[in-house]
Amino acid sequence: MATMRRERPTVGILLGWSILAGKLSDRYLASVLRSIQATARLKECHLLLACGLGRVMDPDGIHPAWPEPSPETDFVPVGPWNTDGLIVFAPLRSEARSLYLKGLRDQGCPVLFIATGEGDPMISADNASGIRQAVAHLLDHGHHRIAFVAGDPGDKGDSESRLGAYRQAVSEFGLSTDARLVAAGWHSFSGGYDAARTIIESAVKFTALLASDDSSAIGAMQAIRDAGLKIPADVAVIGFDDQPDTVAQVPPLASVHAPLAEMGEYALTLMLDHLAGRRALESVQIPTRLTPRQSCGCTPPVVSTAGESAAGWRASAAKPGARAPGARRAKRDMVNTMAATLHSGERSPSDGVAQRLCSELLQAFEKSMKDASPAQFQAALMALLQQLESTDNEINPWQAVLSVLRREMLRLPAEWGRAATRRLAENMLHQARAAISESAQRQDYRHEYQREIAAHALSDLTAQLSATLDERQAVKVLEAHLAELGIQHVRVALFESEAADPFAWSILLHAHIDAANQRFRSREFPPPDLYPPDEQLNLAVVPLVSQDESLGYVAFDAGNLEHCAMIARQLAATFKATRLHAQVLELSLTDALTGIYNRRYFDLFLNNEVDRSRRFGRGLAIILLDIDQLKEYNDTYGHPAGDKALKFVALRLDQERRRADVVARIGGDEFALILPETEVEGARKVARRIHTSMIASLELMRPLTLSMGISILAGASPEAAVLIQQADMALYEAKRSGRDRICVFEGTGKSLS
Repeated sequence: MATMRRERPTVGILLGWSILAGKLSDRYLASVLRSIQATARLKECHLLLACGLGRVMDPDGIHPAWPEPSPETDFVPVGPWNTDGLIVFAPLRSEARSLYLKGLRDQGCPVLFIATGEGDPMISADNASGIRQAVAHLLDHGHHRIAFVAGDPGDKGDSESRLGAYRQAVSEFGLSTDARLVAAGWHSFSGGYDAARTIIESAVKFTALLASDDSSAIGAMQAIRDAGLKIPADVAVIGFDDQPDTVAQVPPLASVHAPLAEMGEYALTLMLDHLAGRRALESVQIPTRLTPRQSCGCTPPVVSTAGESAAGWRASAAKPGARAPGARRAKRDMVNTMAATLHSGERSPSDGVAQRLCSELLQAFEKSMKDASPAQFQAALMALLQQLESTDNEINPWQAVLSVLRREMLRLPAEWGRAATRRLAENMLHQARAAISESAQRQDYRHEYQREIAAHALSDLTAQLSATLDERQAVKVLEAHLAELGIQHVRVALFESEAADPFAWSILLHAHIDAANQRFRSREFPPPDLYPPDEQLNLAVVPLVSQDESLGYVAFDAGNLEHCAMIARQLAATFKATRLHAQVLELSLTDALTGIYNRRYFDLFLNNEVDRSRRFGRGLAIILLDIDQLKEYNDTYGHPAGDKALKFVALRLDQERRRADVVARIGGDEFALILPETEVEGARKVARRIHTSMIASLELMRPLTLSMGISILAGASPEAAVLIQQADMALYEAKRSGRDRICVFEGTGKSLS
């Protein structure tokens, strides 16, 4: 359906909610999107990501960025007209949006969903298996009364699926089915907190709590602590998704690991294969696994390892050099266990990469044990840490990998009964832990330094934008701060309406872009020359919204979404303030009745023109006009008729002026024209044209006439006030001479025309 074609395929990403809304970043989305972006780089395709901002005064609202305008969405130009296929994050929480996508599919547009709730084809996690594993694990810990913090009651996707899986597991294991054990948590911190409080205050007995996602689980943990209960001594807690924030909790949160990176990678690969004609879009369910941590009552691996290894050494001492049966299978199992400790997050390697890295580390460890030298293992470890730092992957989780290696290393063939062998292994692992800690510390310092730079840049940017009352200048200010914010490039566009479509055209505000490319149809974004033809696009398109008014959009380089929401909101506020300032200025300089300029603007413009004319030796004329006998007209026909007459005269003056001339109402029935670069004959011609247009009019209750006085900037180069005084003297002469005529001030005398 796409009307635009580039050499590389373009995939659009739509979401059923606002990715940039709320106080905390959406870790779930960030993890999946990071994987999609990494896969896009490898597959060399373009990405257009529609990022909703939500509403500042309604942070829990939806308001996604969407291809179809509606009161519940913010339009951005990412849709079937400029993409080859769409990957859509469910749930959509809207029948209208669901029907829109169904219509696209019926027209042949490839649409693939991530998560359940919108039907096939979709990529989803195995919710049922994950929930069952969590319930079974809590049961093994002796818990028979397990509460459940559900998701969004209106979500027919993961929320409904996980709640159903909980009820099925409770029935299967014969656990309590008290209705008070379940409360909706809306997949948010605040929702989880309120749900846990509701369960606690209901006085229902429970010793464990399972949540439909990690955000609500973390909120529930806070509610449990606020109630004076301890985790896991009084209440064991398990979440779902295994987001990066789980390990930052106290105690670390156990969670069902949903392979978020694999979901993103698989979704984009499947879409690109479909676009290339290699396979049809299909539904794929990706396995989940439980990741036990202290919140569910499990002991950290690093604590339990020492005792297990010591016991293993005693057991193996009788068989020095024994080679365990199935060594290849044992090493494969070790690699799987090591990789499983690395939770999938926005700064974690994908499962496939984690498997490879763990395998390389294990092989190097085994080689060092065989050579009785740490060189091979140290070299592999340094290469691993360098790769993690260069790709900004999380480093601390690799401590858990070492814990698994220490616990499982006795399965490797070595002389474990010898003290020298054990000492070599312990020294290598001890040095490895120190190296990982040092690398993680460097990474923390680097991140802190980058945050300080970005915070200063954001503060400076916000201050400068707040002081800017020009849209294009605001964009220049933004461009000057991009490098410090980690953003490679940005394009800012404002909407221009056409007929009934308020979003028909996009107007770019960048001075460095060729004028011919600054205006294009919005649904043709990005136009061919907006980006270099060889650039692989990874764009986040964010709406510019102020007080529910859609102004335009910003297309960011999507490599760093952290600051996009703040920048877009500040830009929208600046643009809104600019427009309001222009409106106020226009009102302060415009006559309310006639719509032409007022006396204030007349004085400002005349002073500027007098200075300019004197500086460059150019001509300048002004005409003062007075409606003859308007009071009598008002008394005869009423003031509404008089107001209509004033509007009529203003309209005639505006129609008969030249493009460079300025028309103003400077008093009750007095008007003025400023005629730049005009000598006396030119001023006379303008005045006669106005006079003729008044005579020909049949729109008034009776014909009206004008008296006009003209003055020219000449001689001793008078000031603006003198020029006005001379025109006023000429106008007085015209009225004294019988009205309905034109008089020119010439020297000390007046001449009639």
